[in-house]
Amino acid sequence: MMRVFYNHILISIGNSLPRYWVFNRVRPRLYRMAGINIGARASITGPLSLRADTTNKIFIGNDTYFNSETRFECNGDDIVIGNQVLIGPRVSFESASHNIVFEEGKGRGVFTKKIVVQDKVWIGAGVIILPGVTIEEGAVVAAGAVVTKDVKKFTVVGGVPARFIKHINKTIE
Repeated sequence: MMRVFYNHILISIGNSLPRYWVFNRVRPRLYRMAGINIGARASITGPLSLRADTTNKIFIGNDTYFNSETRFECNGDDIVIGNQVLIGPRVSFESASHNIVFEEGKGRGVFTKKIVVQDKVWIGAGVIILPGVTIEEGAVVAAGAVVTKDVKKFTVVGGVPARFIKHINKTIE
């Protein structure tokens, strides 16, 4: 219980720092202290939204960039983000959801599935990534997309729900 309180304090301090280049490097250190697994040289330009008791379920790789207002919903399963990933503002990672059918005595129930974002992915502003999705290496997700299914490597997807737009022919070095 004390650990969750301590995590909440650290996350709150990190979230309250102004958006300035110096704090983009300080913020990840505070989040690390709160239990989020963050790789080297990660840059976070603004507040994160997450529950203080789920910080150990978030894994962020090296050289990853977060714009402001990223949301992590990880009540049950992990959210794993690779190296050199670019994440636009207001992106939501939703590893928990509800069933569509209402059952008497059970309600809608909650289900959780892991989210994986592999290396060198670019996620545009306002994207929502739903439970069980894997976004493979080098993929690009267009702004405003809702990703409900896996995204193949070196492809561009967009829309609601996200659909294939084109292949990226250039290989990533």
